[in-house]
Amino acid sequence: MKIFYCLSLIFMAWGITWGAGPGLAGHAGSHFHPRSPMQESLYLADKNVDEAWEAFHQAALGGTLASPAIQTQIEQALNESRLLLVDARKAARDNDTRAVSLLTARIGAISTHIKEQSRRQKP
Repeated sequence: MKIFYCLSLIFMAWGITWGAGPGLAGHAGSHFHPRSPMQESLYLADKNVDEAWEAFHQAALGGTLASPAIQTQIEQALNESRLLLVDARKAARDNDTRAVSLLTARIGAISTHIKEQSRRQKP
């Protein structure tokens, strides 16, 4: 019985350490941690910037970008989207919902353009 008790404590400690404990389980996602609309907008904007960077990075590594001029344009757009993301986070800290909405919409448009440009193949 003593061994069972000790093993139970060991497994409980292990579970808590690795995030499986009932009170400390680190559930990811909005299902367990509801976000405000502003937080969700920021999350999606951040995800859009990451996806745009990944699309550009894959095209650049693969040597499939349509031209050096397009590469320069994409790099400038990536920089702009990152700066806008910083501004959107600041607006969120200031609780400026309108600014967050405008900035994240702009980030989404830039990111979509970057992904489209990154998919364009060399002629």
